[in-house]
Amino acid sequence: MRPGDAGYRPFTVRPDARTGVDWARTSIRTLRGRASVDWARSGDSLRLAVEVPVGAEAEVHVPAARRRDTTAPHWAEYVRSEPGHVVYRVPHGRWEFAAKAESG
Repeated sequence: MRPGDAGYRPFTVRPDARTGVDWARTSIRTLRGRASVDWARSGDSLRLAVEVPVGAEAEVHVPAARRRDTTAPHWAEYVRSEPGHVVYRVPHGRWEFAAKAESG
């Protein structure tokens, strides 16, 4: 997680699931509440969960080659695709994403 400002009003989630690590979890207490991310790889599937506090929004970079390789929540806004990631924007709440994991 990287803050967009000192209060984590906007923040970025960009896990690097290609490094040989099968899971990771982190959280931080912000001025707005708890922000967290956890992800896990199982076979060729990747699950990514993001918690965004009230009054904040997150730009979530889902590790995937193409948008069609991802499953995003209904309210997630597709922003763009980048090499190795598909980017979504979400408001406060708990969000679950899934992707076909890239081998690295």
